[in-house]
Amino acid sequence: MTKYKTLAEDLKKEIQSGFYSEKERIPSLREIQNLKECSLTTAKEAYRILEEEGYIFVVPQSGYFVHPNISSVISGPQNEFYPAVEADDRIQQIMRTVMDPKLISFGAAIPSDFYLPLGGIVSSFKKALKHKEIFSYGDLQGNPELREWISKRLSIQGYRANPDQIQITSGCTESITFSLLSSTEPGDTVIVPSPIYVGLFQILETLKLKVVEIPYRKEEGISVTEYEKLIKRHKPKVFLFSANFNNPNGILLSEENKQNLAKLSYQYGIQLVEDDIYGDLYFSGTRPKPLVSYFPSDSKSPKSYLCSSFSKTISPGLRMGWVASKNGIRDLSKRTRAYKISENNPTQMAVLQYLKLQTFERHLKFLRSEYKKLTEEYIKLLSFYSEGILEIQKPDGGFVLWIKSPLDGDKLLTESKKIGMAIAPGSLFGLSKHWDHHFRLNVSVGFSPKIREKLIQFSKLFLKKRKT
Repeated sequence: MTKYKTLAEDLKKEIQSGFYSEKERIPSLREIQNLKECSLTTAKEAYRILEEEGYIFVVPQSGYFVHPNISSVISGPQNEFYPAVEADDRIQQIMRTVMDPKLISFGAAIPSDFYLPLGGIVSSFKKALKHKEIFSYGDLQGNPELREWISKRLSIQGYRANPDQIQITSGCTESITFSLLSSTEPGDTVIVPSPIYVGLFQILETLKLKVVEIPYRKEEGISVTEYEKLIKRHKPKVFLFSANFNNPNGILLSEENKQNLAKLSYQYGIQLVEDDIYGDLYFSGTRPKPLVSYFPSDSKSPKSYLCSSFSKTISPGLRMGWVASKNGIRDLSKRTRAYKISENNPTQMAVLQYLKLQTFERHLKFLRSEYKKLTEEYIKLLSFYSEGILEIQKPDGGFVLWIKSPLDGDKLLTESKKIGMAIAPGSLFGLSKHWDHHFRLNVSVGFSPKIREKLIQFSKLFLKKRKT
């Protein structure tokens, strides 16, 4: 690639990232020549390409500016800043439909009962009820044996946190909430990837936090260059993310990407809150390390929090999660006690009894195999019966599909209800309008003949719309 084409591509990425906003003036030819250490001819040719492709326009005597309709030419969401999040009402309204028991819910990221070890859990509750101490308040940080089990397992995954550095919580959402409570104040700025789990916006709104969205890029995950520019521009307090099989797009960040993001966060003093709830559901290879495992552990290190739960692997109704933090658990535990005296003792004991059966790893192996197979079957069927209209992003793990379609996601939800099913529209997973033509589908619903027929009907909705 020639020098001027390389420069043009670099400038496109900067515009795509939102580093330069719509209608904002960009450096002059002379300024870009100095900034990029290139010749004036190279700069002129690069700017010519940007003009031709609709990225910039020139105002005589004033300079070059980002095109006012830049969103129509970029391939992904810009890095947009939101001084306030107002998502709760919209989310609640749509989620009521998604969770309607009269519909087959392909929209909610809830594992089907078939993929849960319900028999083992029932037996474990019976064993737990024999322990009289479960009817009293327990340890303020959670059952010590359960924390020790989590500690040992985290160590195998590459993150060494002792039992005293772990807090049991009522699910992963609560883990994230308390982590943010411990690392921010109202009015602080948080960087979040886009798209990302819908429930996080409700947390951010409640805590009155400002938000900057950084997109997942297909080629590299989260761009380190974009991340650094956002840090310099917005001075965020926290980076809130999911590095392993992000919900909804299933992306797994590479080890190199994780290392670079951890290094940059440490350098600028950014605290990390990582949602690792899908980390055990990888389709191939070995269990990926959490990003926080690459964060240096020393007295100067910003706080980092690793959040997860058993909701996606054992049972969502148990509401049993945890936070691991090498330097922030004391403050976090103090905050949890302001809301409740202790965790649910009977449930903690039941989960511990199940884990002692030593069948958890076998269960996870079953889940990984089943979800990989279901993912492949869903993609094959949807692609065939929609005649290739759908752009399906193949995930690296988890049990949801992220799909782009020619139809608006909110309207697609209305159409899908007519055939007795529900999907999760893309508008739920970001604050910008970029995901309006996307939707999420839960493959753990299964692949029975009834489900297969329902998916075929759903796929044909796109053909009908194309004909009209």
